[in-house]
Amino acid sequence: MIKFRKLWASIKQRPVIVDGLIAVFLSGLALVLLWYYWRYTQPVHLALAISLTLAVTLPLTLRRRYPIAILFVITAVLNLYRLLDIPEGTATAYALLLALFSVGAYGGKRWRTWARGISVLSVAVTMIYLLFIRPVVGLAGSNYTENQVIAQIATILLNLFLFGAAWWVGDIFRIRREREEENARQAVINERVRIARELHDVVAHHVSVMGIQAGGARRVLPQQPEKAQEALSLIESSSRQAVNELHRLLGFLRQGQQANGFSPQPNLQQLHTLISDMQEAGLTIDVKIEGTEKSLPPGIGLSTYRIIQEALTNTLKHAGKAKAVVTIRYKSNSVELQIIDNGKGLKQLEQQEIRGKGIMGMRERASLHGGSFESGNVPGGGFFVRAVLPVNWQEI
Repeated sequence: MIKFRKLWASIKQRPVIVDGLIAVFLSGLALVLLWYYWRYTQPVHLALAISLTLAVTLPLTLRRRYPIAILFVITAVLNLYRLLDIPEGTATAYALLLALFSVGAYGGKRWRTWARGISVLSVAVTMIYLLFIRPVVGLAGSNYTENQVIAQIATILLNLFLFGAAWWVGDIFRIRREREEENARQAVINERVRIARELHDVVAHHVSVMGIQAGGARRVLPQQPEKAQEALSLIESSSRQAVNELHRLLGFLRQGQQANGFSPQPNLQQLHTLISDMQEAGLTIDVKIEGTEKSLPPGIGLSTYRIIQEALTNTLKHAGKAKAVVTIRYKSNSVELQIIDNGKGLKQLEQQEIRGKGIMGMRERASLHGGSFESGNVPGGGFFVRAVLPVNWQEI
């Protein structure tokens, strides 16, 4: 079951494969129906009928990549299909409806309305020609009856209704997707602004220390040069860290973002308080430290604290009274965080719920420092979060 889910998730990430499967299914359905009705009427050679049937359904494989071109191809072939009286009108009609939907959902803003309008108009003209202009032999003979006219009008209205439904659903799908993309972009901006507010305190701290130490060094330099040298060393260390933080900050943030309302932010030294609060809320937590524990640069310390905080918050919210293991690994050139719980894992809807908030925030914090981030369900139950943040210990 787990392998099947992974396979299906991999397939869904490749739209061409999904659309190809849809096209193959409709092609098979259309050929079966063609074979069934071919016993009653054979207006053209069978090979031509099969070729036109596949020409209507198989182009759907590229319906997302070239939606307008695919719609025009299907419309033209389907009109010819109908004019030749090929006796299959179900699966091929579904192909046209799906093509109309695809233009609304994925087509370019400039041409999608015109493309759908031309397609619907041409199909409607073909239907009117077939039903009213070209002689049609009904059940009672070659002459129209009043009931036949009513039936033909009802057929046209039903098809127009289906065209309109496909048109409308395509627009709704596009609007919803654009709204989700805009929300995701806005969430990234908001998260970066929040990180900027937090990092402001780190940089301000270094600059303040530098100013205080510079003033002290100036006062004691004539009488106590040793103390002045210590102060200058502190200034050198603080300036190096401040430059590093500013470099990350300016390269990360977008222009035009304001940074107001700054307040002191925590680091791993306050981790025990966070663990206590989570345990009081009902979450069992084990903390493991691997490697020699070292002091982290303020910016990285803040990010590691926030990543652990967000991961445990998500565990408490979605896993209930589960057990979480927080592992902090101090390596030669990085610090690695791993948070694993033994809950039930996250369903797809729950993952979508936190993707724009917690998971996105953790990923942005890791990328701010040039690190990596990954998360997902654990086979057999549970959820994991893993982040690696590079650290140059020699500069600390």
